[in-house]
Amino acid sequence: MKKSVIIGVICAFFVGFLVLPALYAGLTYQHEYKDMDMEYKHGSYPDEMLIYAPKEYGEMREAPSPFSHSVHADFECTDCHHTWDGEKEIKGCMDAGCHDMAVAETPEDRRDIRYFYKAYHDMCMAGCHRDLARAGEPTGPTACPDCHPREE
Repeated sequence: MKKSVIIGVICAFFVGFLVLPALYAGLTYQHEYKDMDMEYKHGSYPDEMLIYAPKEYGEMREAPSPFSHSVHADFECTDCHHTWDGEKEIKGCMDAGCHDMAVAETPEDRRDIRYFYKAYHDMCMAGCHRDLARAGEPTGPTACPDCHPREE
């Protein structure tokens, strides 16, 4: 009897803490496009979108971040898409070879610019938005709930 209870607890743990989050993560995706009405020389891109963590990251602790290309229209594309050559199709931040580390296994990984979380937070919030705020310029969000609004 004790052996079957222990096996049952282990199975419940496995399903509850390993399988279900992995299934949920598989249902998420990096971006949800709200529209595709921005026409550029190199193709169509969404104006309004939601940015999600990569599915390998697991369950998101915060809501996805809304992003608008038109709000950022005064900036150069290469301010964010820093490896873009101006000719080929623009790659996403989490495409292979850029900020494609979905999970930080070690403290060193958390400081690696390939870690998507570090790249987004360093570029957007800690970088551009805070720099603009310090300069007294209009800026975007600089605090967690501003980028990750709670669903009401």
